[in-house]
Amino acid sequence: MSGRNIRCFVALPLPETWMRGLDALSGALSRRLASRVSWTRPGNWHVTLRFLGEVEQGRVDAVRQALRAVRFAPFGARLGPGGSGVGGRGAPRVLWLGLAEGGGPCAELARSVEAALEPLGFAPEARAFRPHVTLGRVRRAEPGEDWGNAEGEIAVALSGALSAPGRVEEMALLSSVLGPGGPKYAVLEVYPARDHGGGPDGGQA
Repeated sequence: MSGRNIRCFVALPLPETWMRGLDALSGALSRRLASRVSWTRPGNWHVTLRFLGEVEQGRVDAVRQALRAVRFAPFGARLGPGGSGVGGRGAPRVLWLGLAEGGGPCAELARSVEAALEPLGFAPEARAFRPHVTLGRVRRAEPGEDWGNAEGEIAVALSGALSAPGRVEEMALLSSVLGPGGPKYAVLEVYPARDHGGGPDGGQA
């Protein structure tokens, strides 16, 4: 981040129970794998709805205002298998989890965010939206690494500590400052879920 620009993104915070499970899973994977992986810093896990990149400070207030107009009802979600690289050729570049439940409303919310920001000059994403939680990025794959070990650890976590359903009740605008220990995030504004009719809890008004 410079004096003029703020690196921003819009994301869904994760339930605390998921955070604890992801912490345990990342630790298990780091002990299991010999490859060099840049693991997501504990507490930084999230589902990105839209990455904005470097935003001029003078435009941040306009982004905040646009996001306040986005309405969405709370919805349930559950983590599921993502990209461990197992079954593919070669080593994976990223280790991640997807959403086994909640992917539909999450994608709808991402489209609403995109529509709200497009008038501000943020062009629509060319790639299809895929909700995910990044566990780590493979920087150097160890020759002969058995990536089935990663699949096994992920399966154990998804049937245990990460099996609990979660509930999405807010989204957030965050800043990201890159550093040698990984990015540091700060919440700029939180946007609670509201149903499309204006009820505060997504139910009948």
